[in-house]
Amino acid sequence: MTAWDELREALSRLRADQPEALLGYPDLDKDEHGPPPYYIELAAWAEAAAEGLHRRFGDEVHLTVGALPYPPGRSPRWPRRPPREPAPLLAPDEAGAELSGPAVVRSGHTLDHGLLVRDRSGAGLAIATNGRVTAVVVDRATGEMVGGYAGWQTSPLVVVRVPPGGTERIPLLIGTASSKERLGYTVPPGHWGVQVTLSLIPAGEPWHSRERISRRTPVLPLEITA
Repeated sequence: MTAWDELREALSRLRADQPEALLGYPDLDKDEHGPPPYYIELAAWAEAAAEGLHRRFGDEVHLTVGALPYPPGRSPRWPRRPPREPAPLLAPDEAGAELSGPAVVRSGHTLDHGLLVRDRSGAGLAIATNGRVTAVVVDRATGEMVGGYAGWQTSPLVVVRVPPGGTERIPLLIGTASSKERLGYTVPPGHWGVQVTLSLIPAGEPWHSRERISRRTPVLPLEITA
């Protein structure tokens, strides 16, 4: 039995037992699949599954758990991009933003929630999304970004329009994969914050315009549970 045959068998069993653990993996329908290493992406909470694969297959697999390589200290598959300069905060006379209700999520998991955006400019807002917006998790004491959603998303252009003085609910994705090695693979339980960067289409521009104005929401409360 080849290395690929053994790995395919192990991944098929893992997919059957824990279907949400595997986020990215080679095509299991192929009888042959080139030489290793084989690249496998797992959910942030699936560290135990990564440990089992690493123990059995070693350097024949290149594992990513959430946003970080496994085991700790291994080089990531893709070079890390330098952090971008954060967007300016929403001005008080521009817009307001708040969660549609208390946000509570298990460590390492994701939460589908809602962001309420209110126009305060009197001119209305046009917000470019992919059907939802995605939050990052921040340390409420320091403002440091410590995690968020790790995974692929489709990127259709869906423009959410907020009428003058009105409020609209935008679907919000909150992920708790850690981006800091010191925290481990998941943002640990506790009281954290979430923040969203909104992509605003300037007034007068068509909905398909590539012109964008980036603005950050205030830090909003997030509770992460065990």
